[in-house]
Amino acid sequence: MKVFIIIKEKSERIPNKNFQLIGNLPLWKHLIYELKEWDVYIDTDSPKIIEECKDLNWVTAYPRKQKFIDFENLDKSKLSPALMMIDNFMDTYVHDNNEIIITTHVTSPFLKSTTLKNAIKKLNEGYDSILSVTKHHEFSWLEQIGDMTPINFNPNIIQKTQDLSPVIMSKGAFFIFKKKTFKEVNNRIGNKPYYYPLSNIEGIDIDNYDGLELAKTVYSGQKTLKDYYGKT
Repeated sequence: MKVFIIIKEKSERIPNKNFQLIGNLPLWKHLIYELKEWDVYIDTDSPKIIEECKDLNWVTAYPRKQKFIDFENLDKSKLSPALMMIDNFMDTYVHDNNEIIITTHVTSPFLKSTTLKNAIKKLNEGYDSILSVTKHHEFSWLEQIGDMTPINFNPNIIQKTQDLSPVIMSKGAFFIFKKKTFKEVNNRIGNKPYYYPLSNIEGIDIDNYDGLELAKTVYSGQKTLKDYYGKT
């Protein structure tokens, strides 16, 4: 079983996002430390991260290939090279087609190792992949050009939110699959995926300044509970 993580040195929406401090640790280290019992591989364009990972014996960090950097910088369609980078990682480090692969992101600093262990069990229940999601029991619309279309409620009546069909939103916290599944579909999501629901806390994904401030607030609150009450 191997964990694969892509970490960029520069970010567009939040400068130096992965190095922003949450508590006394930079963002990228929170999840890495949580995964200290795992076999972790990091593809990065940051010499600083590669150097600091030399002291982390559960981590193999290697430099991103220039062709992936060029693809992301030059591609006019703004596509991510992530699938190609996963494929490159597996060709280099994964030799068993039945090996379980977890791809995750350090922008999910509250993701727990126990959650990943529980999610992996779904591969033994007939599913070929698992992806993290959040469920929302709220009145929801699909915004289209010049129109807002209700997707889980009848606007002509008043319903209780608990009776609404939940809207399922994909989160980038993790994708789990076997090497052979990825090779068959060239995707992190197979033909029979399981949608693994995350708690609101684990579902926090730092993508903008609001998310960063929320993460800092949540971390501060958790630290206070641990310090004063001995629990989180």
